[in-house]
Amino acid sequence: MKMSLKSTFTSLNFVATATLMMFVPQAHALTEKGTVSGKFLGNGKDGNIQHLMVLTAEPFSDKPAIKLIFTEKVATGSKKPDWDASFRKFGSALVISAHQNGDVFGYEVAHSSHQKSPFSSVGRISIKDMKVTEANVSGVLTTNGEGDFFGQTWDVELTFLAPLPKGAFAPVSEPKPALAAEKELTEAATQRAPKLPVSKLPLPTGAQDVEYKQAVQHITFRSASSVSAVSKDFAAKLKSAGWQDAPGSLMGSANAIIRRKLNGAELTIMIQPSGKGSNTKIFTQGLDWASAPASASPVTTQTDQSGIEAEASRLVNEALKGLPKF
Repeated sequence: MKMSLKSTFTSLNFVATATLMMFVPQAHALTEKGTVSGKFLGNGKDGNIQHLMVLTAEPFSDKPAIKLIFTEKVATGSKKPDWDASFRKFGSALVISAHQNGDVFGYEVAHSSHQKSPFSSVGRISIKDMKVTEANVSGVLTTNGEGDFFGQTWDVELTFLAPLPKGAFAPVSEPKPALAAEKELTEAATQRAPKLPVSKLPLPTGAQDVEYKQAVQHITFRSASSVSAVSKDFAAKLKSAGWQDAPGSLMGSANAIIRRKLNGAELTIMIQPSGKGSNTKIFTQGLDWASAPASASPVTTQTDQSGIEAEASRLVNEALKGLPKF
């Protein structure tokens, strides 16, 4: 069972990481002169994809990467086209993160016919016959048939051709020997350090109905305080406990994402409004869950692997609902 839970969290972390990479504002070279044809069906309705934008992206797994942004409407002028496309500011859209060999390592599905949108998953979509030249990238984006995501159907078969932006797929530079050695020492020290018990994680003042979901290593609670108040209080308590800022934190007008790291452990905290108060979900990695508090959710008794993965995906996508209000 331990291996199954580890595998589940790895899959969840892959989803969350790929999703949260979209949230980080970055200065990228881009172009929007691509051509695209085919279908992007959501619950049987075509999303009418007409435009393609290509961004250079941050390397993933030490490999250079790009983002392909397929949209129904023109996305020119957006400072964060991947973010805006994922929340349907340009109509139905797909945001695809891929390596030069065509391997897809992250994607966002945003169809106008889907109520639960955007969403992401693992392994469902791929690029066939991807070809990269000095000037262009082409291929066929496909789901290889209709898929289902919590009652929502989707089907993709898009043939595309687009010019590559300057610097796309540039080789990832090797770290200098001194920096590489320092990194190894840091990683070794982190591995030797005992994991922080989840019960020692500080929570903001006024946290109510706290649930420790051991199977997926998540914490949820509600508060009578606003998103802004909970965010400030939580951030202050984490700082006092030694937690450091991590890339990906965002504070919007109605929602907040807080990312923190400490001795190899990581937290992704999503805070959303609920009535006059707020709801908070904490996705953890690297904490010791062996002695989770007694208020742990009944999900800890769940032993079915597919059920755990479904719960993990549901929590991630549920947490992302409402984020377009930035």
